[in-house]
Formats: sequence, C-alpha cells, structure tokens
Amino acid sequence: MPCRAPYWLRHAARASLLGSALLCPHLIHAEDTPLLPDEKPQIDKRYTAVLERVQPGYVAPGIPLGSFQLAPSIGMTEIYDDNIFGLQNDRVADSFLRIQPEVQLQSQWTRNSLSVDAKGQIDQYLHRTTEDAADYSITTRGIFDLDHATTLSTAVRAESDHQSRLSQDIFAQTVKPIYYTEQSGEAVLTHDFDKLRLTATGRVARFDFRDGRLADGTVSDQQPSDNMSYRAGVRASYAQTPSLAWFVSASYNIRRFRIGSIVTPKRDSQGYELLAGVNFEPAALIRGSVGIGYIQQRFRLPFYTNLGGLDFNATVQFFPTQLTTVTFRGDRSVLDSGIPGSGGYLSTEGTIQVDHEWLRQLILSASVGYQNNRFNNLDRIDDRISAEASATYRINRHAALKLDYARLDQSSHGTDRYRAFKDDRATIGLTLTR
Repeated sequence: MPCRAPYWLRHAARASLLGSALLCPHLIHAEDTPLLPDEKPQIDKRYTAVLERVQPGYVAPGIPLGSFQLAPSIGMTEIYDDNIFGLQNDRVADSFLRIQPEVQLQSQWTRNSLSVDAKGQIDQYLHRTTEDAADYSITTRGIFDLDHATTLSTAVRAESDHQSRLSQDIFAQTVKPIYYTEQSGEAVLTHDFDKLRLTATGRVARFDFRDGRLADGTVSDQQPSDNMSYRAGVRASYAQTPSLAWFVSASYNIRRFRIGSIVTPKRDSQGYELLAGVNFEPAALIRGSVGIGYIQQRFRLPFYTNLGGLDFNATVQFFPTQLTTVTFRGDRSVLDSGIPGSGGYLSTEGTIQVDHEWLRQLILSASVGYQNNRFNNLDRIDDRISAEASATYRINRHAALKLDYARLDQSSHGTDRYRAFKDDRATIGLTLTR
C-alpha cells in the first residue's frame, strides 16, 4: 500500500489553505472548493515537498474498522483578531476559541477507494457573541478503476457555512454574519492512451443564502445571491518525456440566479476558459504546471458588461534543499459579485510560500499574497495584500502545536470604492489525532 502523509499533516495543510481563504475571503463560489484531489501526474515525481513528506514516528495510526480505517481528530485554536468586522475606522478587537472536530473514514482496498469526511467548525467569541458560529461539511468521495486505463472519480458534498466579515462582497454591516448552505457534486472520467491522457469533468453546485438583519431591524435580503452553477470541461495531456507533458483544456460554465432586484437584476451568465500549457519536472530542483489562455464570462442581461481577458493558472515549486520548498502560485478567474449593481469581477491572484522542515519535528512557513479584483458596472478596483507566518511543532504521532500570525491589507479605488482596512490575526492551536 502506498505511503500517505500523516493525517495530522494533511489536516494542517488543509488548515493552511483555510487560513489563506480567511486572509483573502470572498463570496463563496463553486469553483473555489475542490471536491476531488488533483489527478495523478503523467510525469515522474522526483522530489517531495515539505508538506508532502512522511516522517516515521509521526503518522497517526487511525482505528481499523474491517476494510476501512477511521481517523478522528480535533483542533482547538485560540485566535486574537484586532479588526473582527474589517472596518476602516472604529476597529473592534476580540478573541475567540475555534474548535474543529473531524472524522475521516477511508477504505483500505487494494483497488478502488471510498471515503467519507465529516468536519465541523465552532467559533465562540469572548465578547462579541453575535459572531459565534457553528459550521459543518460532509464530503463523500469514490475513485474507481473501470479498467487498467480508465478511472472514474466522484464526490458529493453538503455544507453549512457563513460569509467572512473580511469579504470584499460585504456591502452592509449585518447584526450577525450571513449564513448559507451548499450542495455540490462532481465527476471526473480519465482515460490513458499510452502517452495521451483525456479527461472529462462535470460539476454542479447550489448555494442558498439566509437573509441578514441590520442594526435598525431592516432585513438584508440575500435571495439575489442564491444560485445554481454548472460546469463541464475537457483536457488532453501528452507526455512527451517522463519529465515533460503538454496539455490543452477547455471548460464551459452556466450560472443561474434565483431572482434579481431593481438595483441588481438577475446575474445569469455563461462563460468559458481555454488554457494551454506544460507540466514539467526536469530535475530535482524544480517542478510545476503553467497554463496560459483566455477567459470570458458573458451576462444574459445587457445591464451588465461582460468580463474576460488573458487567463493563466500556474504552480511552480523550487527545492533549494531537501528541507526547503518554495512555491509560486498564480491564477485568474471570473467570480460572482455580492455587491449591488455588479454582476461579477475579474480576480487576479498570486502567492509566494516558503516551507522549511527543521529537525523533523518543526515546520516553518511564510507566505505573501496579492489579489486584484476589478468589478464590472462599477468604478471600483480592490487590492488585497496578505502575509502569513507559522510554525507547526510535531509533538508526537497524536499531537501537533501550531503558532500563526496573519495580516490582511485591503485598499479600494474608484468613485464606487467601498472600504479600506487592515486586519491582524494571531493564533495558537493544538491538533489531536487518533
């Protein structure tokens, strides 16, 4: 059976991604939360990144249940935030306890795979109890080898969550955060013809938002944000050598909203994304995937201007030493807007992250990110700069301690600009696994 990363380390990696989402949050979109892992690369893997490395003696054993293995964990984190509402003036600071229970049931079959992942997140504030929240998600995944060259991967998810106060889609200060539910599903079919791989993908997602309430008792109607989205895509990849593979991909999406309003008519749209690029790992010092192309989203109503332009999606990793990984990521996408009068925005993101493993037990990480958002129908451009530093200490195979500091600096420009603010967050957390 192939080696897998320690459960707590995989949990910490997911927590790092969640932390990045907290630094640069926005209205939730179906494209943002992957249901399935990336497909296995066609090129040879020559190096192991710091966060992928398995260290003997720090692997949580789990609980055998017949042909399955149960991996429970719980994370307890104390967080101090100096601007919990993301305000430009009259900043409000508070601390809160975050409890994150999770249970993963994973099959141990020699062929095919089935897993169920249930997790929750409970926030309890010291003073601002109106910010208390309890979220959950349940995800089921199945990976099936139909024959020696064909694989079908499927996943479904049910989730209840809330919108971050730091989102660029916030346009009114409600008494409590805005809550929403998500139901989504995805299927990926992959077939290998020797060096050529063809992949077909389909995804559907539904989001339902609850109304909020303003300080004066007025209802903040969130129904115009309720939507269904559909996406289909195809990809062809050709492995020229064991260290080089070329690819082309195309995807098409349809987004349908339940209702509109006088200020914000229905934001129904359809769009496509075309990419061509390369996956490479020519030596042990570098590997990556770089795709360049075009993206466009066209709105059904002429009220909205269309969005589009140059598209790119890239991840490049450098390995200056066996214990250090430097990762560069860049991406461009068209996202739905939660701002009245705007149908969507073109979002451009880039991050640099450094991970270093010291004495096997300590992982040090630091990252810097930049996000630029250009809204249609509004004279508004937002810039968001984020920075984060963390240290994860492996106590043993059942426990890990993490310290983290994160900063977000948002500026907004144009005649329709909204808010500029800074937010600093410090955390200390303990994750226990079985």
